[in-house]
Amino acid sequence: MHRSILTGLFVCILWVGSSAAAFASEPGDQGAPAVATTSVTSATDAAAPTAGADLAMWNAGPAPAGDADGAKPVKTSRFVHVQKFASGIAARGAAMASNLTRNAMRFLGVRYSFGGTSPTGFDCSGYTQHVFAMIGVRLPRMADAQFYAGKSFAGEPKLGDLVFFHTYAPGVSHVGISLGGDRFVHASSSHGVMVSSLHDSYWNVRYLGAKRVVN
Repeated sequence: MHRSILTGLFVCILWVGSSAAAFASEPGDQGAPAVATTSVTSATDAAAPTAGADLAMWNAGPAPAGDADGAKPVKTSRFVHVQKFASGIAARGAAMASNLTRNAMRFLGVRYSFGGTSPTGFDCSGYTQHVFAMIGVRLPRMADAQFYAGKSFAGEPKLGDLVFFHTYAPGVSHVGISLGGDRFVHASSSHGVMVSSLHDSYWNVRYLGAKRVVN
């Protein structure tokens, strides 16, 4: 009899345990233990933003200004700025050259005077020095010193460039101001301030080259 009672009690305990296990495994049960309802997530799932999350916090927002794509407008802006700056310098140089040659032409017919540096009489380098001083550019006094003060360049002389010649002595001994092309204005010892051509037979064989003072 005792054995029957123990057997029945054992069966009853087994039935209660299996029912409890089945009850705990049902999904969505709020009363189930935390272990039964906890799901395991992978590292990939944990790193992904959920719907409605702030994407900027997940590095998924718009590219910051320092990114490669964001830097293009900045580079373009700098390039345009440099272009405008260069254009401004070129325009200023062209205006100075035009003003320079306009001043140079004002003295046409002024007599030649050896050592002269004023409108009462010029020698060649005194003339160029005076004309450049009118636009605020200081040149050395002598023609050979003016040659070394200027900048060499490729191509034909342009408006406002200095043109140099050897005349009465070896090396640089005469200077004039280019009017563009083959024309230049200078203080000639025989005719005073006048316009001549680089293609003239006298000047052509004596031409040494040009230097740029006004860019």
